[in-house]
Amino acid sequence: MLHAAVIAAGEIPAAPVVGVMTFGLIMALVGHISRNNLLVGLGIGVLFLATAAMVLLAYIDFQGGGSFDPRPKDPDLPPQVYD
Repeated sequence: MLHAAVIAAGEIPAAPVVGVMTFGLIMALVGHISRNNLLVGLGIGVLFLATAAMVLLAYIDFQGGGSFDPRPKDPDLPPQVYD
């Protein structure tokens, strides 16, 4: 059951997390401009939660080992290097 969750988490794109981070940053900036402490706090909270989600998803993907390595392979090296 956990293995299936790890595979699913590894296929989540980073764009939604970056979008939520951007939303939190803009919310905090608008709160500072309007001098609304509640909006500043909510924006910082959203930014913190998005950052924590990004770190957690990266850790889950790293543990799953299902990531695709985009680096080109050197034909001069033995194949054991890439295992």
